Amino acid sequence: MIKAAKKVMTLSLSIVLLPVLGLVSPVSAIEQSIPLSQSKGGTLYLEATLESNVKASFLLDTGSSLLTLNQATFDALTRNQQLLATRTSAARMANGKILKVSQYQLNSVRIGNTCEVGPVEVAVLPKGNNILGINTLLRVAPLTITSDSVILAGCE
Repeated sequence: MIKAAKKVMTLSLSIVLLPVLGLVSPVSAIEQSIPLSQSKGGTLYLEATLESNVKASFLLDTGSSLLTLNQATFDALTRNQQLLATRTSAARMANGKILKVSQYQLNSVRIGNTCEVGPVEVAVLPKGNNILGINTLLRVAPLTITSDSVILAGCE
């Protein structure tokens, strides 16, 4: 009986101390439904705001590994501020070509009007769509995609 009580006491103490020690983060995720628009070709788009001031349309692409900005969006974003350059890497495009891309750290990404993602690394491409890739989507997972909305359950 004393041995069983010790196990319960140890387990209870562990559950209380883990959040205090920072080993378990408190759950504060909020589920958000974000409207999608569908192109004639069937691709899905949504709106996002970068660094709290640049709103842009993004292709929802679970096959892309990174949040990607086209040059026009990057120029609008860096017109009044500098972004921290993190690295240069090679990216394989949908057509199979490999392109050298610069990557930067964003402090804030908000999907739709209310889904805060937090800091995210972005790649910059010379042209094409802005792309909401898996590095950002996994931060707000689990997610459910329908033809007219994406439900993100991990919003801050």
